[in-house]
Amino acid sequence: MPEWGGKTGGGDAKQGMLMRLMKHVNIRVIYCFLPFVVCGYLIFAPKRAYAIYSYLRRRQGFSFFKAAIGTYRNHILFGKFLMDRFYVFAGHKDRYTVVNLDEDMFYRHFNTPNPLVLVGAHVGNFEISSYLCGKLEKKLNVLTFAGETEKMKQMRSDAMEDNNIEMIGVSQDMEYIFKLNDAFSANEAVTLTGDRVFTGRRRQKFSFLGKEAWFPTGIYSIADRYKASIVVMFVLGTGKNFEYKVYAQPLAIDDSIKGREARARAYGQAYVDILEKIVKEHPLQWFNFYDFWKIEDNENN
Repeated sequence: MPEWGGKTGGGDAKQGMLMRLMKHVNIRVIYCFLPFVVCGYLIFAPKRAYAIYSYLRRRQGFSFFKAAIGTYRNHILFGKFLMDRFYVFAGHKDRYTVVNLDEDMFYRHFNTPNPLVLVGAHVGNFEISSYLCGKLEKKLNVLTFAGETEKMKQMRSDAMEDNNIEMIGVSQDMEYIFKLNDAFSANEAVTLTGDRVFTGRRRQKFSFLGKEAWFPTGIYSIADRYKASIVVMFVLGTGKNFEYKVYAQPLAIDDSIKGREARARAYGQAYVDILEKIVKEHPLQWFNFYDFWKIEDNENN
């Protein structure tokens, strides 16, 4: 999808400067500057802003005024969640609380001998859970975009190193597929976001918020082959500073469904149904800043 670069902005220098600043400055002070930064983005990145406005207006059915205000609030939330991640990078992870709505179910899957797949989305602050979850019994492999800056990769690795977590970069050379197979063979856990498609990856169309869009389905085929458990997980802001809540639900399909593609589609449909429910309940915590439903330009990708 050409509108999305898949990369955290700022570059190595600015990202490093921001992390150093947060070592010494209370994040509440940083929050105060977000409205000014967001206004700049809304002015100088109109395509990004319009993508969110269009999503709120057309897919969520907001009025013109509500969609306009919602676009601003969406960017504020995104900035806040991003700053929270950098605050964790700067050594302040003890400030945060993550409430797991079904902790027994969540850790029960981590304690089984079978491989596990956690499928999230660009909703809320999915990534921050990897830094705050503590030491895991089962090794967790996190699929991330390989095109990130070296500084961002290092900060992520440092934040995860004590939690039995390893990053796997998703790149064009498809090497990550072999690492995924190794993780499943070792009965480890894998986590990824299920609402973005990289060019050339296995995908299918599903109706989402009233219009068809592409969703990746390859991970479901791999998970099904290894008899892995699949859990959908979202990490959502609660509206309170330093607090997030985890929504997790096992992803299951009818065992009577046969065939790799058919089963992958069934898993994909079950995921999209859950994602749609969450996005309707938390419309401002959706952070795909491009035309997610623009299928026509991607037919030949």
